Amino acid sequence: MSNTNDPGSKLSKVFQKITGDSNFTRFILNYSGWKLTTSFAATWKGKDLAIHMRFRLVQMIALIAVVLHSTFFFMHLKDYENNSEKLMIYLLELIATVIILMFYENWYQKIRLKYWAKVDIEPYFYKVLTITVESSFPFVCILIQSLQFPFEKAYDNVALIEHIPFMLLSILYLRFWLCFFSALIASLGRMALFFLIFPLDGENINIADYVWGFVDLLVCGLIMGIIAMLLRKIVVAAMSASSEKNKLQDIFGRFVSKDVAEQIISKDLKIGGDNINASVLFLDIRNFTYRSSTMPPEEAVDFLNQLFNFTVAEVEKAGGIVNKFLGDGFMAVFGAPLSLPNPCNSAVLCSIQIFNKLNLFNASKTGEITKLGIGINFGPMVAGVMGTDTRKEYTVIGDVVNTASRIESLNKEFGSDLLISKSVYDKLDDSLKEQFESLPPTKVKGKGEPILIYKKI
Repeated sequence: MSNTNDPGSKLSKVFQKITGDSNFTRFILNYSGWKLTTSFAATWKGKDLAIHMRFRLVQMIALIAVVLHSTFFFMHLKDYENNSEKLMIYLLELIATVIILMFYENWYQKIRLKYWAKVDIEPYFYKVLTITVESSFPFVCILIQSLQFPFEKAYDNVALIEHIPFMLLSILYLRFWLCFFSALIASLGRMALFFLIFPLDGENINIADYVWGFVDLLVCGLIMGIIAMLLRKIVVAAMSASSEKNKLQDIFGRFVSKDVAEQIISKDLKIGGDNINASVLFLDIRNFTYRSSTMPPEEAVDFLNQLFNFTVAEVEKAGGIVNKFLGDGFMAVFGAPLSLPNPCNSAVLCSIQIFNKLNLFNASKTGEITKLGIGINFGPMVAGVMGTDTRKEYTVIGDVVNTASRIESLNKEFGSDLLISKSVYDKLDDSLKEQFESLPPTKVKGKGEPILIYKKI
C-alpha cells in the first residue's frame, strides 16, 4: 500500500487534489466537526458554508419524508369518513412537526457556528442529540397518522425505508458508532412500537417479516458506519498529505511568496540534485559591518528588515527565490526550481528595480546613504534539496554560484553597483545590453583565467 505520508506517493497526490479542489471533501470534513490546523483551514474560504449546506440537506430530506408520508396517507384516506377534515388535520400536524424540526436544526447550526468561531468543535452531546431528534422524525409521523387511523395502519404507512434518509446524515460525522447509533434508534424504536401495537398471537401477522426489517435497519447502520470509516481514512490521509506539503514548503523559507512556493511544491522535489542552467544573484549591503557597530543591535536588525522588505519583494516579483540570507545580504536564484523564459533578463530587471526602490528608501531617510552591491552570473549548476535527516534546504551549488559571489565583491574595486558576467550579458535583450559596458578582463579568486564582466552604466 502506498505511504500516505509521502508527498511523492500517488495516493498522497490524490488526497492532496481531493483536499484542495473538492467541495464535497470540504463539506464532509466540516460537517464531521474536525478541528482544522491553521494552515489547513487558511486555504478554505467561508468555512461556515458547509454548516449551511447541511441545513439545506436536512430540509431536502424532510421534504422527501413529507411527500412519502402524505402519499401513503392519501392512499388509505379514501377508506375512512370525513376525508377532508382528516386531511386538513393531518397536514397541519405534519407541517407543525416539520417546523419544529427546522427550528431545532436552526438552533443546532447556531451552536456549530458558535464553536467554529472559537476554532473548536461542539461536544458529542450535540451530535448524539441531533441524531436522536432526526432519527425520531418517522416515529412522530406514525404518531400523527395514528390520530386519524388505527395504530396498526399508521405503523404500516410509515415504511422502514423512510428511516434511511435520516440515518444517512450520520455518515457525515465520520464516526462508526454514531452511524450505528442512528440505526439502533430506528431499529429498536420500530421493534418496541411493533410489540406494543401488534399482539404476538395475532392472525395474518408475519412476525418474521417485521423482524427481518428491523435487522435490515441494523445492517444498513453497519454499512453506513463502514462508509463513514472509509471517508474518515480519506480525510485523515488528505490532512496528512497537506501536512507533508506544509513541511516541504518550510524548506524554501518564510520569504518565498505563496505563488512561488506552490509551484515549487508541485514539482515534488526529491532529496538530491539536478543539473540545470540558472542565474544567481548576490546582494551585499555596503559598509554594514562598520555601520552596525555604531548602532544598537535592535536598530541594526530593524535596518536589515527594512531593506529586505523591498529587495526580497522585487526578487519574488521577478520570479526568483531568495535562497540564503547572508547576514548583510542574500543569494537569490532565477530559473531554479521554477523555470523562467529568460533567467538573465529576470535577474537584471530585478536588480534595476531594487536600485530604484533603494533611491526611494534613501530619500525617506536622514543620515548616511545606504549602498548596495549586486553581482549576477549564469550557467550550469546543481540544484536540489540537500542536507541531513534532521535539516534540509533547497540550494544551488557549483562554480557558477561561487563566481557570482566573486563578481559581486568586485563592485568595491570598480566603484560600481551592478556587475554581470559575460554569460549573463550574452542572454540579455538588446534594450538591456545597451545599459551595460564591458570592463577589462578581470582576475577573480578561484579562476585560472581572467573573466569578462560588464558594468551597469
